[in-house]
Amino acid sequence: MFARFSKEILRSPVEIIRNLYTYRHILSQMVIREIKGRFVGSVGGLFWHFIHPVVMMVIYLFVFVYIFKLRVGTGGGAGASAIYLLAGLFPWIILAEGLLRGTSSLIENANLIQKTSFPTEILTTKAVLAPLLSYGIAIILLMAYKSITSGFYTIFLVLPLILLLQVFFTLGISFISATMTVFFRDVMQLVQLGISFWIYVTPILYPVSMLPPWAQQAMYINPLYPFMSVYQSLLLQGTTGASHMFLLSSAWALIFFIFGSFIFGKLKNEFADWL
Repeated sequence: MFARFSKEILRSPVEIIRNLYTYRHILSQMVIREIKGRFVGSVGGLFWHFIHPVVMMVIYLFVFVYIFKLRVGTGGGAGASAIYLLAGLFPWIILAEGLLRGTSSLIENANLIQKTSFPTEILTTKAVLAPLLSYGIAIILLMAYKSITSGFYTIFLVLPLILLLQVFFTLGISFISATMTVFFRDVMQLVQLGISFWIYVTPILYPVSMLPPWAQQAMYINPLYPFMSVYQSLLLQGTTGASHMFLLSSAWALIFFIFGSFIFGKLKNEFADWL
């Protein structure tokens, strides 16, 4: 019985990955259209797609490092503090925006789901991938800067992998929240509140060493903590830090993606009737 249940759970993520690969061309077109759609009618067009993360980087540096005088990271200097903040903030923005868009992806495309027959997971995946392409530019700039100034060339090997794990992690949560939003519209508001709270209980704007010992231990139940720890270690020291952090990130990504895919796969045939 357990073997049959395990097989049923694993069937959904495999089917979703297969569908995403089969419809990869449609998915890529929808992601591009999602990004372009944000700038339709603007004079600058896609120029804003590139300048936006750069401006945000400057704002965060000015506010947190030079106004609030935050000193975190190795050495406690302004440069290390800036890298520490940006190493956590940009992956956080990708996750937060992807989760918000993913949660509303089904109800925003209700007509499409009701009138056409295609894998609905494409809609949620498109919503999660679009912020990655938008703000991933900022992470690439950080990678290039640290590689040139510190010789951390291993970043180019490890950082794409942790980003991929974050995509699966975000997809898993988004599959759950998007499914629940179809049946309970209040879930969208709860997700927004949860995201506002999540950034402050994760060591992004402060180092984990500032917390009391009991809080540092409790941080391990926060699934986002190991992801941020790996990003910060990579961009500050050129390593993944403690190896168990990378393993924890992999485990959380796998757990959420499998569970989220299972929930989504079980209920997606009901979406058209409830939207």
